[in-house]
Amino acid sequence: MRVLLFGKTNNVARLVEDPAEDLRLAGHEVSVFPYRASKLTKTLDPWLLSPRLGVPLATLMERRIRSFKPDLLVAFGPYHWLPPAIFTRLAALPNRPPMFAWIGDLFKSEMAATASLFDVVAYTDTGMVEQHTRFGFASPAVFLPLAATRGGLSAPAEARNDHLAFVASATAHRRALLAEITDPIALFGPDWRDAPGLSHHIRDPRRIGGKELAALYRTHRGVLNIRHEHNVINGLNQRHFAPYIAATPVVADAQGDIESCFDPGTEILVYRDAAELNALQAELRTHPARATAIGLAGQRRVLAHHTYTHRIEAMRRLVGGG
Repeated sequence: MRVLLFGKTNNVARLVEDPAEDLRLAGHEVSVFPYRASKLTKTLDPWLLSPRLGVPLATLMERRIRSFKPDLLVAFGPYHWLPPAIFTRLAALPNRPPMFAWIGDLFKSEMAATASLFDVVAYTDTGMVEQHTRFGFASPAVFLPLAATRGGLSAPAEARNDHLAFVASATAHRRALLAEITDPIALFGPDWRDAPGLSHHIRDPRRIGGKELAALYRTHRGVLNIRHEHNVINGLNQRHFAPYIAATPVVADAQGDIESCFDPGTEILVYRDAAELNALQAELRTHPARATAIGLAGQRRVLAHHTYTHRIEAMRRLVGGG
């Protein structure tokens, strides 16, 4: 399969780079068309997106389609990150490949026109699929969770520290929950520099990404996940999947979509409040063999069902591909 990926590159989420890596490892041909790859490009946006000049970025995209001849085009985040003028042009191309949008952020009814330009809109959250239907968007919608790339696959670390790692931005909900946690959490990310009431927690206030993030997952007893209260309804994020490449168990809050991806208790640990999270931390610290078993079970599930290749191949089947 030949896949053209379109979106923002060089950001911490790696929502273009990780799917590209995993597809290549699976033997597919991939071409990446970055919307914006550097700060320099940002200064050119008004020109690249000017309708009066024929939307030069859309013209460049058309040329890539003609030269690469993809079987599928996947746009990451077109509601918020990518200008609809590009997809208006691409949707009208004769003999174009099927176009998928993949959405992972909340949206408003004003996105109806953009949604209608795609053959299918995939959402990482079942709540967003319901929102798409409630708003009356014309294009078909499907639930397609995020995933992991096998690029960092390696043997589990022999030595792990006893802390749960949490690599994420600080929000009011996350700060409030962490303030009730008794065992230290290893917090990573620049937003944690100023966190009153969390002085007992371990911090590394830097931006963590790429290979450093994979190494961090390999060396901790588990990975903590706390939902971003402004970004999700029922859905899961990358922290539900990526740690399992290192066979590291995930301890996550009770999101509605968890059971569609994992078996709670054997492949992932789920808490509903601070008391349950404190109990799970104590269990993992005193029974490291249980942490290992959950990490390996989760790894088997992710490698069998939750890689980015699984997601893109599912998109291809939805539009009649092999």
